[in-house]
Amino acid sequence: MTQPIRRDFFSDLNGGTRIEIFDELSDTAKAALHVFFRRMGAPHLMDEVVAPLFYDGDSQIFAAVRDRPWPPWGLGARNIVAVLQTHLVADGCWGLSPVQVADEDLTNVGLIAALYKEALEALSVDPTAEVHYLLGEDSRLADLVLRRIGFERTEDVFLTEAARYLTYRAPAGDLLTSLGLAELDTIDVLAGALDDAAFERNAAFHSTVYLASRAEWVVDRVSVPSEIARLVRGGHYSKPASVPTGTGRFEREAIAEVAQGVREFLTEAEHSDLLAYALRKQDDFTPAAVRPPGTNTAVVDERVRSTLTLDELEHFEQIFVERIKEHLEPVRARLNHPAFPVGRIEVQVAANGDRDFFGMHRDSDDGDTRELTFVYFFSPEPRRFSGGELRIFETVTENGKIVPTERSQTIVPRANLAIFFPSRHDHEVLPVRVPSKAFADSRFSVAGWIHRK
Repeated sequence: MTQPIRRDFFSDLNGGTRIEIFDELSDTAKAALHVFFRRMGAPHLMDEVVAPLFYDGDSQIFAAVRDRPWPPWGLGARNIVAVLQTHLVADGCWGLSPVQVADEDLTNVGLIAALYKEALEALSVDPTAEVHYLLGEDSRLADLVLRRIGFERTEDVFLTEAARYLTYRAPAGDLLTSLGLAELDTIDVLAGALDDAAFERNAAFHSTVYLASRAEWVVDRVSVPSEIARLVRGGHYSKPASVPTGTGRFEREAIAEVAQGVREFLTEAEHSDLLAYALRKQDDFTPAAVRPPGTNTAVVDERVRSTLTLDELEHFEQIFVERIKEHLEPVRARLNHPAFPVGRIEVQVAANGDRDFFGMHRDSDDGDTRELTFVYFFSPEPRRFSGGELRIFETVTENGKIVPTERSQTIVPRANLAIFFPSRHDHEVLPVRVPSKAFADSRFSVAGWIHRK
C-alpha cells in the first residue's frame, strides 16, 4: 500500500528528477557523467573506476537526472545529480557502489533510496541475485547497520595491502523489503512516501555505505584502509600476489592444502609464443569431449562442458613437461599429497569463449592413475573476458568413497599462473563472458594431468 506523501526540503527538486539506466555510454552520456564526478569532487572516478567496470561487461549505471528546461537537448541538457553502479562479481553476486551524490543532495534520502530501489529491482529479476559488500574485519558502525537490514556476515576474506575484509551478503529481493521499498513506486519514493521508520533505515544505511567507502575513492594511497572496500571482478577471490587465493573460510595453512599456485611459470617469451601459437591454430580447435561416469567413451555434451580444445602443442609440450617436473616435488609437499612414482604427463590447450563453462567434475576416481591436475592460464592482459574462475573443492575418502567437503578455493585466471591440485578434487570452470565474441579474447589455458606409474 502506498504511504502518504510527506513533503520535505527536497520535494520540489525531486519532482523534476527521473531515473535513467545506462546500458551503453554515448559521448553525451559520458560528458554528463564527467561533469557529475567533477562537481562531487572526484573527477578521476569516471575514467579510473566507473568506465573500466562498465566496459568490462555485466555492469549498469543508474543515474538520477534533472533535465535542463531549455533547450532540452545537446551538451549540458542532461544534469546528473546521483549515480549508482552495479557490476557482476561472481555468479549471482553483485557489487554495488555507494549512491554518489553532489553536495546539495547529500541528505536527499528520497532521491538516494529511489536510485537504490531501481538497481535492486533490476537485479531481482534473478531470484537468486545477492548484493555483496566488503567490510573491514573490525568494522563496528557498518557491521551494525548492514546486519540490521538483513546482511549476513560470512567468513569469506579479502586481503589488501591495507586491511583484511569480510564479505557481507543479502538477497536483492529481501533488501527491497527490509528497506521498505518493495511496495512503493519510484516516483512515490522520490516524492516522500517513505514512512519515518523506512526513512531512518535508508538514511542510516546509505550514509554509512557512502562515508565508509569514501576513503577508497578520495585518498590516492593504497596504504590507507577504507572501512568498506570496492568489490572487484572475482570478488573476494582476487588477492595480492603474496596472498594465497581462496575463500578464506579456514586458516591459511588449511586452505593451502586444496590447491597450490606457481606464478611466472613460463618465461615472458615462452608465454607470448604460446599465445601466438594458439591463435595461429584457431582452425584446429575442436569441441571438447567428456567421459560420462561409468563409461570409457568420450562424447561432446555441451550441457556439461562447452569449450574448444587443442591436443597438439608441438614443442610446447616438452616445455610444459619439463617445467611441471621442475616444480612437482615442492608443490606436492605443500599440498601434503603422498609421494608417487611419476608416469606420463598429459597436456591440452583449452579456449573458453562467450558463455563457455565446465560443470563440476573430477579428473580421477579409484583405479585412475591421474594423481595431480595442472592448469596454466595464458590469456593476454588486460583480460578481455570476465568470469571463468576455476573453483576447486577439497575431497576426502569416507567409507571407501570420495566425497567433497565444504572447503574450496576459487582462482581468478591470471596470465602466467599455474595451479596444481589433487585430481580427485571436484572442480569446475565458472561461465565465461567474452563481449567481443572474438576467439583472440577467449580464456586460454593449458590443462595437464600427472600420472603415477
